[in-house]
Amino acid sequence: MGRLLPAVPVVAAGFTLALLGGVADATTTTTRPRPPGVFSPSVSPSTIDNRSGCGHSTSATISTGTTGNAQKVTFKVQVGGRTTFLYASGSGSRWQATLNGSAFGADHGSGTVRATATGPGGSTESASGNVTINDCPA
Repeated sequence: MGRLLPAVPVVAAGFTLALLGGVADATTTTTRPRPPGVFSPSVSPSTIDNRSGCGHSTSATISTGTTGNAQKVTFKVQVGGRTTFLYASGSGSRWQATLNGSAFGADHGSGTVRATATGPGGSTESASGNVTINDCPA
C-alpha cells in the first residue's frame, strides 16, 4: 500500500499536464485579411461644365489605383453642397468612373473627390482629389 500513495500524485500530475497540453494544442491563430490600399483619385479634365455649350466638357474621368485585394471601388464627389456617388469599373489595381457635370444641377464651384476601396479585409478611404464644376447658364 505504501507504493500506491506515491503513484496517485504522479497520475494526477500526468493528468493535469495532459489537460494543459490539450488546451495549448487547441489554440490557433487566425490571420484576418488586410483592407486594400487606395490612392487619391485624379480627375481629367479637372474642370467641367454643368450644361453643354459653354466651352468645357460636361464630363470627366475619375481614376484611382489600389493595392491589395480591392473588390469594389466607389467615388464620392462633393461640390456646392451636393454629393454624388459613382461606382467604378475596373479590377486589380486600376479603377475609373465617368462624372457628368449635369449631376450637380445648378450647384457649382470647387469640390472634392474621394475613393473608397473595399475588399475582404474591410474598406479604406483615400485622401481627396479636386474637381471644379462651372455654372453654365441655360
